[in-house]
Amino acid sequence: MINIVKEVNTIHYLDIGQGEPVVLIHGLGSKKESWENQYELSSNYRLLIPDLRGHGESEEYDNISISVFAQDVISLLTSLGIEKAHFCGLSMGGLVVQEIYCQNNKIVQSMVLSNTFSYAPTCLGQLTVIKGARNLHSSTSDEYTTYTAEKCLYRKEPNLINAAKKMFLIKKIPYIASSFSAIKSNYLPILPFVRVPTLIVGGQYDEVNPLFSVLQTKWFMPQAELAILGNCGHLPILEKKHEYNKLLAQFFS
Repeated sequence: MINIVKEVNTIHYLDIGQGEPVVLIHGLGSKKESWENQYELSSNYRLLIPDLRGHGESEEYDNISISVFAQDVISLLTSLGIEKAHFCGLSMGGLVVQEIYCQNNKIVQSMVLSNTFSYAPTCLGQLTVIKGARNLHSSTSDEYTTYTAEKCLYRKEPNLINAAKKMFLIKKIPYIASSFSAIKSNYLPILPFVRVPTLIVGGQYDEVNPLFSVLQTKWFMPQAELAILGNCGHLPILEKKHEYNKLLAQFFS
């Protein structure tokens, strides 16, 4: 059974299954339902899947930042009486997981940093965000969502593109604010000192977050496990859903 709960801070989330809590955090312009292919993990775990501020059903557009996203997730877990959880973040969600560790590492039982980075060179990041903002302003919502879905996939097949499009709900103002906050992130200094089990996941043909970024995180965190999914882009939760779910289940256990 899937329960959708609205908190006082207007953050919506899914609460599915029973067992050790696993928090799944979506990426930029995405929403909690993007993890639909991972619901099967609820047979062994309690899945908590929030809409980040300004994303999905959330209408809270103030104070959009990676830091505040993390505060919201920690606040949600506190309100549920959860003292420790596994965390899995995809893309921008991986930055949120790293920020959660910075803010309250005692709540982190383990981390999965999936198709994400820990630091982006400022000039390159700014150029990427500015280009994205221009494309967003000059496109219709459907055009930009289609563009995003195609860029996130290795296999650009019509059925996969349609499935990927359903994973996004792009709202211009929070999307751009989230982008600029993300490129300001730098978690490299903390990585060597992380003391919880960590799995780093990358896609062989990820156009959004190239393997260089994944390997950079791994280089600064030699104690972490690394999994590179072959013939996969930025959305292993869709393109490699069975392999991805098996990977998570094995890691969390």
